[in-house]
Amino acid sequence: MSAIDPQRYEMIKVSVSDGIATLVLSNPARKNAVNRQMHTELERIWDDIDADDDVRVAILTGDAGTFCAGTDLGGQQKQNNEGRRGRPRTRPARRIFWNMLDCEKPIIAKVRGYAYGLGVNLALACDLVYAAESAKLCDSHVKHGIAPGDGGAALWPLLIGFHRAKELILTGEPIVGRKAADIGLINYALPDDELDAAVDAMARKLADGPPLAISYGKLSVNTMLKQMMAGAFETSLAYDQLTLYTQDHKEGANAFMEKRKPKFTGN
Repeated sequence: MSAIDPQRYEMIKVSVSDGIATLVLSNPARKNAVNRQMHTELERIWDDIDADDDVRVAILTGDAGTFCAGTDLGGQQKQNNEGRRGRPRTRPARRIFWNMLDCEKPIIAKVRGYAYGLGVNLALACDLVYAAESAKLCDSHVKHGIAPGDGGAALWPLLIGFHRAKELILTGEPIVGRKAADIGLINYALPDDELDAAVDAMARKLADGPPLAISYGKLSVNTMLKQMMAGAFETSLAYDQLTLYTQDHKEGANAFMEKRKPKFTGN
């Protein structure tokens, strides 16, 4: 039974062909940054993938030659300048990542250009990550005065070890796809002109494989992954929300939009 209706999605381009769903994050004017509408769509799309009997594997990628520049800071800047209203909410962020880990179909990330902040952690929550050698991967929260939420504080140490993870998370410095593969953050880094073929070949291999065995294999591994990351994930979500209400984040967002170096004060 087909469950995915592409018309339900405004910020994700959805197509299904021969067992493979391709999901394209599409906010090209903002380097596919995640606004509220895209966030809502990312929360629910994995349920649709699961429920669609025509889909055996999903590819997550970005529009216009880049993956995802993270959260759309324009919206956050507006909230900061007007004064944030309402209570902090962590459930939406939690839903995206748990739904990705619980999705019974394998998910392949195909990364070109920028994968920053929420964007890089969306990629790392996938089951396999392929990137162009020149892609830039970065948990950039700290650059904007935000504690590292979005799963990065939990995922990065498990993938590359605590010291490397802390260096990259606490500085917010990017690394290119080639280095990300060398240190084990992602599966493969390839020349740009070879990336599509490599991802298509793996997607085809998974789609042609035994679907139940593949699904149950993914869920078994992710049971351990969820147990290992749950505490750090919940803590990072709380700190992320706390720092969204600080002057440092307001300064970080404004500095980013104004293309200048921020002046953080610890307030």
